[in-house]
Amino acid sequence: MTTTQLPEAAALLNPAFGAYILSHSAAAYAAAATEPESHLPWPSAFLVLPLVLPPDSRSALPRDTRTQLAGWLADNTMIRAAFPQRAPALHAYTQGCIRFGIRHGTLALTGGGLRATRKPAKPDSSQPAGEAATCVRAAVLVGRWFAATDTATLFTLLGVRP
Repeated sequence: MTTTQLPEAAALLNPAFGAYILSHSAAAYAAAATEPESHLPWPSAFLVLPLVLPPDSRSALPRDTRTQLAGWLADNTMIRAAFPQRAPALHAYTQGCIRFGIRHGTLALTGGGLRATRKPAKPDSSQPAGEAATCVRAAVLVGRWFAATDTATLFTLLGVRP
């Protein structure tokens, strides 16, 4: 990794940015869920960042949820194979992001899971689409996918255990 890449990597692994991404995913989950007042299940919150932050998985994500998660994983076997290592590697970071989001009032932990306390702000559309915008788009897609998939099935598809 070159020195010019380090500031962007540091920005992507900032707890505030992770909380921002999780709030987009939780809001998308709630909007797409079939039951009212649904929240992103607590265990599923730990699967969002390992799918959204790595550039290879983020760039491979489809444009919308017409592509099913299971089909996408079947087409992206390298990402599926790497996920069992990525999820535990980002566990502590995800915990820190959730704590940051709760402390700053953007996330709340309820009996039903993680929820965005307010509609998250979208990235500045006047700026060219950069890493932040692509991460937000990916987080929204992942939130919608998770709402359409049972939590146990989700873990099985991704090859991890809670």
